[in-house]
This record gives sequence, structure tokens and C-alpha cells, in this order.
Amino acid sequence: MRLFRNIALALVVALLATPVVNADDLKSGPGEKIAGAFQVKAITGEKKDSTLCYICKFGAEERPAVVLIFTQKADENLATLVKAVDEVQKNNAKLGTVVVGVSGVEAADFNKLQETHKLITPLTVAEDKDGPAKYKLNKDAAVTVLVYKKGGAISKTFAFKDTKAAAEKAKDVATAATDVVK
Repeated sequence: MRLFRNIALALVVALLATPVVNADDLKSGPGEKIAGAFQVKAITGEKKDSTLCYICKFGAEERPAVVLIFTQKADENLATLVKAVDEVQKNNAKLGTVVVGVSGVEAADFNKLQETHKLITPLTVAEDKDGPAKYKLNKDAAVTVLVYKKGGAISKTFAFKDTKAAAEKAKDVATAATDVVK
């Protein structure tokens, strides 16, 4: 009897010690500052068909703020998120915006999205398939958004388990972009 009670007590302690993770608790990306330069292949935008570093480009242009979106999927939900960011960019020409495809997103995926939606934000594919390692992208986050200020200080980070969740929070991302560009 004592053995069963000890086992039950151990199970209760183990359950209480296990952290509960909500969707809002998903973490992805660096902490307080962006993790530096990395190369992408531009699929759309003024640098189409070029390999470049948008972090470097935006830094050289002294953009006051940047919205950096990493995505594992190119679909209608992602387009909703990007359109919300595009609206902010239309009213704030100095805002830097870029989408970086990772984990299997290919040029054809972005070309299809661009044909349908005519997005302003450049769509790119990371040279490193899973994205730049130093950015610590969580494989469980289908979309990671970093909103940062000139110099690289991150003002807001978003991590979404799927693109649907990202689309549902598109307004929040747009608000964060508007706030940081002020």
C-alpha cells in the first residue's frame, strides 16, 4: 500500500513540475538584439534574382525600423500577415520589410503568392535551408516575426505555431511595426 502511495505522490509531483505551455508562450528568435547578417535569394522586389543581405541593406540605408518575417510556409494566411505589414510600409516608406522563407519554402511558392497578391514586401529564401542558425528559430514556430529598431534592438517578437495563427494576429504585428517606426 505504501508503495502505491509513493508512486502516486511521485506522479503528482512530476505533473506539477511539468510546465504548461500555451500557444502564446512559443518562443522563437534572438532575445534583445537581432543576430546579425545573413544571405537570402530575393524572389520578388527591387532586388529580384539577387543574393544579398537585407539586414545589411537596411542598416546601410539607416532604416529607423524593420519587420523581419521568417516563415516555413507560403500560403493565404501568410499573405494576410504580409498585407498588414505592407499597409504600414505604404504609410512609412522608411520602414524596412522582408519575408524570409525557411525549411523548404521555395522560389516557386513565393512566385505563386506574389502573382496572386502583388505584395510590396520582398519575398526571399534563406541560403541556409533552416534559416540562419544564430537567429535561433524554433522549428515549432511556422512563422517568426522580429520587429526591430535601427541598430538592431528588438522591440517585439512574435512566434506562431501555424500561419493561421499569424494571420489572426496580423493586426498586432502591424501595430508593433507602426509603433516602432514612430
